[in-house]
Amino acid sequence: MAPSTRSSCSKVNQTLDKDPDKHKNLKAPAKMLGYKITDNERTRKFGIGANSLEMLLQKAQLKFPLQELHIYLAIDGFEVSDEEYFNSLPAQTLFIVAGPDAVITTDADFEFEKMRQQSPLLKVADIFYDFIEQHPDKFRRMITEYEQQKQRRALDNTKAHLSLKAEHVEWFEGSEERFQSKEEAMAVRAQTRVRGYYYKTKEELTRNPLYRQNAKARQIINSVLEQFRYLLIGCDYFSMMFNRKCELKHEILRQHGEAEEPDAASVPNKRLRQVIKDYTTRNAILDEWSVSLCTDLGDFYCQGSYSDNGNYCSLKHTINPYASRENLILFQVWNLDHQIELCRTILPTLVANVQELVTQPQRKCALHNKRVVDVSVLEYFLEIFSLKNLKLVHIVCHEKVQRTNQSNGRLLCADCHEYRIVQELMQVQASEITS
Repeated sequence: MAPSTRSSCSKVNQTLDKDPDKHKNLKAPAKMLGYKITDNERTRKFGIGANSLEMLLQKAQLKFPLQELHIYLAIDGFEVSDEEYFNSLPAQTLFIVAGPDAVITTDADFEFEKMRQQSPLLKVADIFYDFIEQHPDKFRRMITEYEQQKQRRALDNTKAHLSLKAEHVEWFEGSEERFQSKEEAMAVRAQTRVRGYYYKTKEELTRNPLYRQNAKARQIINSVLEQFRYLLIGCDYFSMMFNRKCELKHEILRQHGEAEEPDAASVPNKRLRQVIKDYTTRNAILDEWSVSLCTDLGDFYCQGSYSDNGNYCSLKHTINPYASRENLILFQVWNLDHQIELCRTILPTLVANVQELVTQPQRKCALHNKRVVDVSVLEYFLEIFSLKNLKLVHIVCHEKVQRTNQSNGRLLCADCHEYRIVQELMQVQASEITS
């Protein structure tokens, strides 16, 4: 048998040698990376090597034989169903394996439950759980007072000013162990949240009947998603939101007397990413919203619920995730709240505008009275991803009620400034790829 095996290999090699171009069509397999999987109750945990989402799902099925298996990020419960998004995740990422309708227990939920079992105050709170719906204000005040007391205790012995891993080792446990500084870890946390909005947007738009049934609409939506991606590169996925070393600060910090006046001022390759960032900076496209939400020490302030006016929180929630590992875990339950709702308002308006662009191509722009050529990509981008529409709020201030405000997205003509600036950006990246 052995000689026939060598003979078969020899024939393959001879064929390839005769046609060298065939070598070019042989795609090297993706690099194997190590990941971790566990169930929703954290009863078992396994290490798995995989080079694709499909391979990870197949191996996870062997460890957790569920009838319909899905995987979710343990850090935030986000379902991973997109190969491109999977490839963007680092090695040693922890996934939760569960069914399609499972309520995911995130790392924050899991850690908070352990803390709750050990905390006398939160044990007392268990007694009142049956009354929370009847007395929500009392519950909010109790949690707020507990957190403020804990904040004061933590900051009395603070290590918040420390930055490097060698200085504050316990802060870098778990998923933070791969970082060398707190600022780097917090920047990636901000990017992860914004990436989640991108993949949620992509999922909602591409499963819409208009996208599936109309080739022209599909082309427009794909173009919008591509432009979103390049704008996100231009602002580094708003990594500065949670980075205390960013000099530009959000206006909420001025209300607390914390902000200083700022100084005036396929996955692309490294050079192309830099070209895009240089362009967005030079044209000040996103400057107003590329700001940090925390003080130089790392203090974050709740911006208040949807029903509150401005950036004011009546319960005065505050947290410093740079101070301790405990605070970092609790910070995961602080939400970025879309004031104009993403799935109920922004994306339906975007789809409606795409449909109008396809079915009524002769419609005129309201501003210049010229034929419309595109949707307002930049406005939709700011509403989905930026602090123009996002407020950082404590979980008890996140009012999950239907909002009345509307998206400002519209149809544009070639003379609209917003259209020209985005088109120039796409031309910059196109010319860089060509060169």
